[in-house]
Amino acid sequence: MSSEVKKKIELEIVHVLCTDIVGYSKCLTNEQHALIDRLNEIVRGSKAFQSAEGAGRLIKIPTGDGMALVFYKSPEQPVECALEIAAALKAHPELRVRMGVHSGPVSAVTDLNDRTNAAGIGINIAQRVMDCGDAGHILVSKRVAEDLEQYGNWQPHLHDLGEVEVKHGVRVHVFNLYTEKLGNPEVPEKSRQAKGQRAPAVAARGEELVAVLPFKSSGDAEMESFANGLGEEITTGLSRFRYLSVVARASSARLKGETGDERALGDKLGARYVLEGSIRKGGSSIRVTAQLVDAQTGTQLWAETYNRDLLACTIFDAQDDIAARIVATAADSYGVLVHSMRESTRQKDEADFTPADWQFEWFAYREQITPASLGALKSRLEHAAKSANRPSDFWACLAQVLVDEYSFDFPGHDPTSLDRALTAARRGVELDRTNQFAMVALAQTHFFRQDLAAFRPAAERAMALNPLNTDALGIMGLQIVHIGEFDRGTAIVRRAMELNPNHAGWMHFAPLWNHFRKGEYEQALGCANRVDVPGLFWPFLVMASACGHLGRRTEAAAAVRDLLALDPEFAAHVRYNVGTWHFASGLMEPILEGLRKAGLSISETERAS
Repeated sequence: MSSEVKKKIELEIVHVLCTDIVGYSKCLTNEQHALIDRLNEIVRGSKAFQSAEGAGRLIKIPTGDGMALVFYKSPEQPVECALEIAAALKAHPELRVRMGVHSGPVSAVTDLNDRTNAAGIGINIAQRVMDCGDAGHILVSKRVAEDLEQYGNWQPHLHDLGEVEVKHGVRVHVFNLYTEKLGNPEVPEKSRQAKGQRAPAVAARGEELVAVLPFKSSGDAEMESFANGLGEEITTGLSRFRYLSVVARASSARLKGETGDERALGDKLGARYVLEGSIRKGGSSIRVTAQLVDAQTGTQLWAETYNRDLLACTIFDAQDDIAARIVATAADSYGVLVHSMRESTRQKDEADFTPADWQFEWFAYREQITPASLGALKSRLEHAAKSANRPSDFWACLAQVLVDEYSFDFPGHDPTSLDRALTAARRGVELDRTNQFAMVALAQTHFFRQDLAAFRPAAERAMALNPLNTDALGIMGLQIVHIGEFDRGTAIVRRAMELNPNHAGWMHFAPLWNHFRKGEYEQALGCANRVDVPGLFWPFLVMASACGHLGRRTEAAAAVRDLLALDPEFAAHVRYNVGTWHFASGLMEPILEGLRKAGLSISETERAS
């Protein structure tokens, strides 16, 4: 090869930082250009980058969706650069970047344009280390971790993830590097899957894999394509739920055509849960059946049949709609997967809790919201908060508990509850801007602080992060109702209720308030009867106020008695309780007027809360 084409300069041990943008290939060309330009600008702003470049000891290699930076001084240089990049990325949630660091041999070369470039195994392994991560992760190889451990200040921030297979049977030993504010403390998807594949029959929750098997079809080419697309959509949808570990579609697809029961097929994939189904066509009609099986016990957890007429919709519309309903019913907080997976928490020490465990504890509390259950969860969270490096989900859970303490006027709340909730929610979002649970907590906190300018964008972001999470849609839709956008908020909540027939009863509050504001009190009562949270005052308050407006004195008086049975002092602070939620809906006075008509004596001078 001519020396003008390639001239070797030297071979030496260097320290490589690889970065790429997660989801880059799915963006439009103009979006890709904008993302790369922004990432380049952030990297160039790093002090570690500027110092190495100024000393002439830095090689920059574009990789299309990111870059490789070759440092020469020490393994601290690329790590410091990575942390500086991570800090700057907090202001750019649209940039979902992962990073990997490795020290190894690299050959420097000169290309046709007389520019210095580099190649070698040092860069290749840094790339593989990076490939083990998800958005926000800063992963380092074992070699880099061992070097950094010689400096005491790095030791607390290095967390051993063990070996991970990247491709072609190649395995790398990686460590997750994060601080209290920078990096992603959660276990990467590839690492979780690796643990799940090596786990015994009963795996720890948070490591239990879900597999979507290829849907069976009649063999018709159109239906075969429909089946493949449906499986892909379901796999993608399930992967949006951060507390689920989903077997990659390519792995499941290898079982197409194989026979055997769910236990055997699940075992081949290392999966605890198996979702499978079939598709039949008759004329213009198609019938899709789906079932979710616990492969460990062989128990069928859920099954459903969906019928669609392709004369009334396109095949893609049918595919999208059915996949969305399957995903929401199986995976959201009121879904069958969560109910099954959280059982193992009862025998688990809190010191071993995964991020998913804390979220599941929150789900369990919300099935029957009571002051006692909230107080118990809050006590555990506040004790656990004393430990360092808590994940994003933990802080989101703490924020939600503090918000509930305030919004339901439970014992223990004080004027600082919402301030502490805001601190926790912001911390959760800072740790992971793609965490929908944390973003919902932040939006909720802004709402009850009556900061609607901050609530609106947070709510929109929360819903966009996973539009199939009916819990998040329901919460945000109901709060949108509470700010007076009745039609839009009700439509969002109704969509959530349609996606998952097992939705929470509190979602009926959205259409309830829409009826109430129109003076449709009979319809509001019908919705109130579907709310299934007997420990809260709101259903009884609605019944009393609606019956008061309707002049149904006997029923109104009974509802007032139920209210006072829950809280004998309710009349003394009813204005506070109603105003906490309806400060912007325009319904506060109509609600209070109905309560007066029902016979509740409302104090005009309330206690401070």
